Amino acid sequence: MRQLEVALIGAGLIARMHLEAWIGAGASVRVHSLDGRAAELADEFGAKAVGTLADALDGADAVDICSPTGTHRDIALAAVAQGVAVVCEKPLAADVAEAEEIVGAAERAGVPVYPAHDIRFAPAFARLHELVAEGRLGAGTVARFTVAGYHPRPWTGHASAESGGILTDQMLHGVDIAYWLFGDVVRVHAHYQGEITAPAPEGTAAVGTAVLTHASGALSQIVSRWTPTPQPPIRVTYHVSGTGGTIVHDSEWPQEIQVSGGLAGTFGYYGESPFASEIREFARALRGGPEARLVSHDALAAVRITQAAARSAWTGRAVELPVKGAAAA
Repeated sequence: MRQLEVALIGAGLIARMHLEAWIGAGASVRVHSLDGRAAELADEFGAKAVGTLADALDGADAVDICSPTGTHRDIALAAVAQGVAVVCEKPLAADVAEAEEIVGAAERAGVPVYPAHDIRFAPAFARLHELVAEGRLGAGTVARFTVAGYHPRPWTGHASAESGGILTDQMLHGVDIAYWLFGDVVRVHAHYQGEITAPAPEGTAAVGTAVLTHASGALSQIVSRWTPTPQPPIRVTYHVSGTGGTIVHDSEWPQEIQVSGGLAGTFGYYGESPFASEIREFARALRGGPEARLVSHDALAAVRITQAAARSAWTGRAVELPVKGAAAA
């Protein structure tokens, strides 16, 4: 089987995780970044650093975009123009129009787009999806998803209050899970408070909430927090109930393990890294295997919902999202 050639754009923390996962999936990776860190990252993993986007895309099977959101559109469109598949960290684009432009160009060119929404690949969330898909939770589903993490550092770019800040950045994780589980969203009502813009002074905090009404009748609440300290670096939870029962998860469980009367440490996430699972699934799809669980319409839906949340929070009103064949409740 021919080795995949992947162009990795960016050299930050997420790029590092993706690079390790691509190498684990057997790909050959060339790294390009405008911040001067490509060579150091490539050397660490035995990859190759290249000086231009053109060199990165030349002969590549896929581009993996791990650079700041404002750069995604131009990189993705350049890749699509050369017939190179697109893997892209969240969000796909800074606004709905750019996301639609990328997806439209990719569909016309017959090029796949795989959004890297890694939470779908965490075992607890994959199992939740199985239970919902099997109808195990019954009808009348109500769900709550939370995501907490350290306030983004300056490399993430600038996010104004009007742009949604936390709502269009971190909240996308919970939004994507809710959409994956319960389908199209027809109404969004959101609110935010705190230091929601980015970058922000060290030690600041923010919270964003959104209530999603799904065309299926399910209701989802998404709560996102930017914490003032880096511990824990990321925490995700869910509480999902229906007529068939309730399922609860917290990524920090179990909190403490006792051995012979003494602490053995604090145990959080276990199992394979979601990044490794995610990239391996994308690699299989690129080699002609089964379609990945995330495709272009998932990326577009997430941007549309989070942008609706930003409008709702800014105006103080619920935002309707028309869905063909679905009437808003």
